[in-house]
Amino acid sequence: MSLDAAEPRRPARWRVLAAGLAGLAILPAYAALLGDVPGMAQPLTAIFGVFLAAYASAMVGFAFSALCAPILALAGLDALSLVQTLMICSIAIYGWSTFVLRRDLDFQALAPLLLGGLCALPFGVWLLLRLPEGSLHATVLGAMLFAYGVFALLRQPRPLRRPDRFGTELLIGATGGLTGALAAFPGAMIAIWCGLKPWRKERQRAVLQAYILVMQVAALGVIAALSGANGRTALPNGACFAYLLPAALGTVCGLEVFRFMTERQFGRSVNLLLVLSGIAMLLA
Repeated sequence: MSLDAAEPRRPARWRVLAAGLAGLAILPAYAALLGDVPGMAQPLTAIFGVFLAAYASAMVGFAFSALCAPILALAGLDALSLVQTLMICSIAIYGWSTFVLRRDLDFQALAPLLLGGLCALPFGVWLLLRLPEGSLHATVLGAMLFAYGVFALLRQPRPLRRPDRFGTELLIGATGGLTGALAAFPGAMIAIWCGLKPWRKERQRAVLQAYILVMQVAALGVIAALSGANGRTALPNGACFAYLLPAALGTVCGLEVFRFMTERQFGRSVNLLLVLSGIAMLLA
């Protein structure tokens, strides 16, 4: 009975994977079209970089911005446009991923994290609009993620005994609000925090992705509201939306890989992606 029930799913999964991989064939032609978009350089490298970053982040539920930022920096985007681009692609990636895992979403666990993040977000955006380009905040965050990821790979952290204290949840959520505004990367501390709880991988993914989705949408709105007062362009330009196609293709393929991962594989993948995210942010 179980084999008969599982059989109908397999062709559908492979069709999705085949469609995503076949879509890679159109990326070079798509990159050629983007060569005429003002403010973009090396579109082919950026397109494939966005695809790979979306693929990796769709497997574990975070780190798209950290992996993609140094690649998109080669595309000629200024700091504000770069953050807006990462946010727009993140909204598409995590919006679809959250919908796929909607049955595993724990609203009670999500609420304090979101409350803390939304309270800290305006201050993070205020800093983003005032800090000079080349500030060290991304470097510091990258070093912290690298160090923790290496530690977690070498020695698996034990689950927390009492991880659900409201004040602690607020504080963890607030850190995501700051890093989400400054680096379009709200999921770093949330991924670590969810990994320290005795949750299944689906529950971790659902809470993490819903948090990232809400924070990215809110951050775009706050940037639009505050950037006018700072004399900078508030609305994203055309280049900010140019990477949605490769991001969508990478998400479809990455989600299919996630379905086949064991809990142990998922945990190690999260820690490995923390290391890679830290390296990417150090190189950005």
